[in-house]
Amino acid sequence: MLFYVQMKWNYQGAMTQEELWEREIAEAAFATGPNGDKYLKVVGIYKVASQHRVIAIVEAETADDLDRHSMFGLPMGDILEFEHVWALRDYGPFIEDIHRRGELFA
Repeated sequence: MLFYVQMKWNYQGAMTQEELWEREIAEAAFATGPNGDKYLKVVGIYKVASQHRVIAIVEAETADDLDRHSMFGLPMGDILEFEHVWALRDYGPFIEDIHRRGELFA
């Protein structure tokens, strides 16, 4: 299952800008490298220009797996504010459902 995850760095008062960058280096290695997590795969990760925000598309078996990973597994987990987490559905099967809508709930 794919998830859209929008996070904000909430570090002001908790660390210096330099400490943030050091933590971000560890987070980037974790997110883009082989982190050994069989429950979560980062499909894409993006930094929002001129903001303290990161957007990731991740694949997890269940929402429970995503929750466990985001709550306990991230190097920057203590300063990330999860603003939006949305489950995503492939568009192709959705269109198939539209074509079959009369038989889905008959």
